[in-house]
Amino acid sequence: MMDHKHTSGDSEAILRSKKEVKWYMALLGIRIVAFVLCLIAFYMLGANEQKVLVNEEITNWFSIGISVKTPYEFRWYDYDEFNFSANVIGFVYSGLQICYLVKYLITKNHTINPKLQGYFNVAFEQTLAYVLISASSSAATAAHLYKSYWIEHGAHKFIEMADASVAISFFAFVTFALASLVSGFILFRFTIT
Repeated sequence: MMDHKHTSGDSEAILRSKKEVKWYMALLGIRIVAFVLCLIAFYMLGANEQKVLVNEEITNWFSIGISVKTPYEFRWYDYDEFNFSANVIGFVYSGLQICYLVKYLITKNHTINPKLQGYFNVAFEQTLAYVLISASSSAATAAHLYKSYWIEHGAHKFIEMADASVAISFFAFVTFALASLVSGFILFRFTIT
């Protein structure tokens, strides 16, 4: 004779396991996107340097003005607002989480307590999302304020790369916020029961 109670419990556990794996796959995809965006953002900012020749008027003691072209370098680290440490932290965190998720999806075993891991993921991703939006906002404001100075000196490439890096950092913020929501859903739907 078949035990219907036992059979329905097994099918419920299998169905729950399949749903959990789908959510972990979605989280893996989000973290891969965050990893790539943080990598691109800090690479673009790190490579953002431009040398330009600036016309300067020099007046000697005879009051004769001479126009001289002097070299000037625009470098991202000359501006405190362009600090890409948030992107580096996001890149490293995402890389480690990708390794953890791939290991979990292959072995179906958590390395540490899943409840503790879930709380850590939600808290760290929310914190990282906040840090990224703060750093991106600061860099965007600086880029806007310095833009007329940079254009006046012909640093168009520098402006474009700074703007692109800031925009990609904003997209990285969105992916970390989304990852935090998905991690929270996984924590409260599948881990805490």
